[in-house]
Amino acid sequence: MQGIVICMELFPPEIEIIRKRVKRMSLRIRTEDECVICTIPWYVSKTETLEFINKNRPWIEKQKQKIRQLRSMQVHREYGTLLYMGESYRVVTVENATMPGIINHDERIIISSVNTEDSSQRKEWYTMQAHEILPPIITEQAKLHGFAYKKISIKHQKSKWGSCSVDGSLNFNAKMMLTPEHVIHYLIIHELAHTREFHHGEKFWKLVEACCPNYLEAEKYLRTTGRILEI
Repeated sequence: MQGIVICMELFPPEIEIIRKRVKRMSLRIRTEDECVICTIPWYVSKTETLEFINKNRPWIEKQKQKIRQLRSMQVHREYGTLLYMGESYRVVTVENATMPGIINHDERIIISSVNTEDSSQRKEWYTMQAHEILPPIITEQAKLHGFAYKKISIKHQKSKWGSCSVDGSLNFNAKMMLTPEHVIHYLIIHELAHTREFHHGEKFWKLVEACCPNYLEAEKYLRTTGRILEI
């Protein structure tokens, strides 16, 4: 569901206000620049919005402190390596090899033409892996748990790991390929569950837990390490 970003002149520059068809006001902090994102219903006034933000100042500062702590623990990618499904793989560059390459999971080696120090090539490599790995898992899990979806799209997104549209179309972030297998599994189940329960209420979370019993472990990873992963 798309929202409308209110003119920044009305609020301090570190705050972004989005009007949306929602029932209540909510806050989140964007990891990249610590911008405060406040989502509000259409009918809420500027005064009410500012009161809500000021009331939650302690929470905002606490979240910003957490982000700074996470940033200081930045996941370091060593030269000539790629983080793949939660593990560091050494890349053996062979010019006439394909871009996706050959992945030796036992020895944690990738034989590929990818230049690991070129961010655009890294992005392309992860996109290729996502297109190869994710669709079969999504199809399998949908069949196993009785979900139906329309189509699958894989993109590069700044903040969202995935989304599900009202028509059942699934969108996933290629950055998922950096996360461990159990996290990938959870993210897939999360979006598939939205094809049946299009909300984040109790029924939705019970459905997620039934399909992915260790989802809280994956959620914890996404709230910590997942917030500082970069391709």
